[in-house]
Amino acid sequence: MLRRDQIKILWTVIIILIIIQLASIFLFYQNNYGEVLTINNIEDVAEKATSSVVFIRADEKTGSGVIVASDGYIITNYHVVDDTDNITVRLHNKNIYVAENVGVDKSTDIAVLKINVDNLDFLELADSDNAKVGSEVVAIGNPFGLDFTVTSGIISAVHRDRGPTVYRDFIQTDASINPGNSGGPLLDLNSKVIGINTFIISEENAGELGFAIPSNLVKKIFLTLTNDGKVDRGYIGVIVEDLIKFDDKGNGVFIEGSLVTGFDDTGPALGAGIKQGDLIIAIDNKTITSSNELRNHVAWISPGTDINITIKRNETTMIIPLKLSLRP
Repeated sequence: MLRRDQIKILWTVIIILIIIQLASIFLFYQNNYGEVLTINNIEDVAEKATSSVVFIRADEKTGSGVIVASDGYIITNYHVVDDTDNITVRLHNKNIYVAENVGVDKSTDIAVLKINVDNLDFLELADSDNAKVGSEVVAIGNPFGLDFTVTSGIISAVHRDRGPTVYRDFIQTDASINPGNSGGPLLDLNSKVIGINTFIISEENAGELGFAIPSNLVKKIFLTLTNDGKVDRGYIGVIVEDLIKFDDKGNGVFIEGSLVTGFDDTGPALGAGIKQGDLIIAIDNKTITSSNELRNHVAWISPGTDINITIKRNETTMIIPLKLSLRP
């Protein structure tokens, strides 16, 4: 009898330890990734999210968008609507509404629209800093006018710095994205928007690659446009490129920083004492590892702000103070 009681106690302890371990794993993911783990599949995501995707017609062009607030705010691409005010939005229930163009940002290819409807289904914007290569994603949009088409794939890469916009930090996906998908959501398996589908690279007989604006950048632009109607960015006024140094055998190494190769005379850099050939390695306490990082970082510092630029000139490191101007 005593042995049987001991076995019961042992199994109870084992079960408790398993529960504690599972709880620890749950808390780890919640703390490190900011979201509760789900068991959603693509069908679940499509069912939940499709009613928040819209079909947009702007003059003769069509595209996609996503409702991000129950009172009718919609995010899409700038290239879908341009600067026109002749915009209509068709919901999943077939109702059509005239849309107000709240604001656009050409430099990131983002536009915000508004329809006068309440109690709409909407989708939350995820934390794109948690986007992991290999994670499953779902794209919903209106390719070639085929409304509310659902495709799926994975995140193929993050922080891609090539594309048609001034500011580039794209999520790459192999989920099928085609003309008409622009402005539609790229979703994680929590049915949250991880990016806004924006452009593709394709070659005949070679497939295609899709690229989405990460949701954290979308959040910043959305809040700025809804509050101010426009986006003002800081500006140094330098022409820069990444630096690669080669040895005599042709082996190269990437040098962290951003190499100054020229100037915009309307910017403050030339007057501040920055010279061609300087390597910008930091802005205030922010280390700069590439020209794309420099461009993106400075953009979110308000014009008129005094900053300290750390440069390397030959073998000498120096700090140059500068007041940012407004990007033209």
